[in-house]
Amino acid sequence: TKGTALLAGYQSVRPLEAEEKAALPMLARGSALRFMLTRLYDWLTVPDGGLVMKRDPTEYIRRMRFHRAIKSPSEYGLT
Repeated sequence: TKGTALLAGYQSVRPLEAEEKAALPMLARGSALRFMLTRLYDWLTVPDGGLVMKRDPTEYIRRMRFHRAIKSPSEYGLT
């Protein structure tokens, strides 16, 4: 996946510490929450024809659920 490739590329330059790996699921959930809230705000407040393109926030609800289900950094392909 794109995420696995991103992590592998990052770790080829600087391996993640154990604490960073352990924090990754929480950080990923926070990131998904931030994008979902931004999209939801735009969905509710931007008028039709506005400069901001409305995007469906439910995509990030699915991502939050995915990251919430992660029990171990190894599920991201990290060892």
